[in-house]
Amino acid sequence: MNHNKTATTCKNCGNHFAGKFCNNCGEKVYSDHDKTIFHFIEEGIHFMTHFEGTLLTTLKTIFTKPGQLSLDYCNGIRKKYFKPIPLFLLLVVLYLLFPAMEGLNMRLKYYPSQPYYGSYAETKILHKLAETGYTKEQLSEKFHEKGEKVSKFMLLTLIPLTALFLYAFTFRKRKYFFDQMVLATEINSFYLLWGFLLTPLIINITNKLYQPITHKNIPFTEDVIGLMIYSVVSVFTVRAFRKFYRFTWLQSIGLMCLFYIVHVFIVYTLYKFLLFVTIINQIH
Repeated sequence: MNHNKTATTCKNCGNHFAGKFCNNCGEKVYSDHDKTIFHFIEEGIHFMTHFEGTLLTTLKTIFTKPGQLSLDYCNGIRKKYFKPIPLFLLLVVLYLLFPAMEGLNMRLKYYPSQPYYGSYAETKILHKLAETGYTKEQLSEKFHEKGEKVSKFMLLTLIPLTALFLYAFTFRKRKYFFDQMVLATEINSFYLLWGFLLTPLIINITNKLYQPITHKNIPFTEDVIGLMIYSVVSVFTVRAFRKFYRFTWLQSIGLMCLFYIVHVFIVYTLYKFLLFVTIINQIH
């Protein structure tokens, strides 16, 4: 034991200890050096280099080795990676700051025509019109304003819903639900990154090149964009399932087909229904 260390009382929890960090709560003992402008700059540089390094490593791993990030993270290899949930939230914030397309924020007028809950939506809209005295145009504008922000943060619901599917269909693998949440976060992070950040960018660049030649844009319909998104996401999930669950190619493709059906239902039906209910009930 080193008796040269001076005993210190932790300013955070009152614990008596020796060393630079409290052995009870982890609070650091700050010296005069920690209060200098040079140390302030050092901390800023350290944060930026660490942030950039882990983020680039994480993105590179996601794009080149689908499922490896989740496998490593669940096996305790975490230091070199950006944490999954903060990564997803970072992508949501980028989506919020650079809304290249409306994505999942559907206009109010389309809800009554939805196959599973259209009649409910129409009744709810009529009740809200009577309750508030708004015109249809005013209600639609209020709905869209709230939806621009709410829709993006409600994307978090995709993670537990996807994890429940993975848990149910890979139960024999005996993975913890935590592990399924990690993989669900990686898949949905890629879905968000590719579908709502990179795909709009590709469409925009394509039109920029195409427009001077033909004097019109390429008619990217919603179905075409959806196919662009899910074709790439499907390839990603097959590779991720094979890596994470140690499935054969055939097993991975089979699970991907089920995942495709369920994820489309989650995103375009369940998520949009929850979004509609959340937003319409916030309008007064």
